[in-house]
Amino acid sequence: MKLKTRVFELSNRKYRSLSELARAMGVSLAQIYRVRVGKRDIGEKFIIGAVKAFPGNKLDDLFYVAQGEEGKSGMTQRDEAVKLRESGLTYAEVGRKLGISKQRAWGIIKEKPEQKPAPDSNGMLTAREIARFLNVHINTVRRWSNRGMLKTYRIGSRGDRRFLREDVVAFLKKGRRN
Repeated sequence: MKLKTRVFELSNRKYRSLSELARAMGVSLAQIYRVRVGKRDIGEKFIIGAVKAFPGNKLDDLFYVAQGEEGKSGMTQRDEAVKLRESGLTYAEVGRKLGISKQRAWGIIKEKPEQKPAPDSNGMLTAREIARFLNVHINTVRRWSNRGMLKTYRIGSRGDRRFLREDVVAFLKKGRRN
């Protein structure tokens, strides 16, 4: 469970800017921004500041509990943002509804859901697919390839790297023995 806030929706009526809100709450502007975009969790100082900035509101009016990454509707934030955008709202309006910036709303809507390669695919895999599959950085896969730790096939005129799933499985088994 994660604590979420309605402070930013309420601040539009009472405060002209996030700077004013930060001063009223007695917290830094950076903390306000980080909480707003979801990079920082809501802590004790933020809660005390919100109560101070909105004395007429109860805690239930200022905060609510979110169920993991999915909201009350059972949709992920991306699904919700896409649905709002398809309904004709601008990125700024989508951001306001979700309590995030318009740039973050644009990023969420434009990002493609990450897909791992299917475990039963028999084709050759790219370095990026192997990196996602092993949950490592793509440069790590390239380094393993350059050192000869992971068997690589060079294809095409550019010499692009490709990997066979069996070779990756053998690499993982060999790594367990060491």
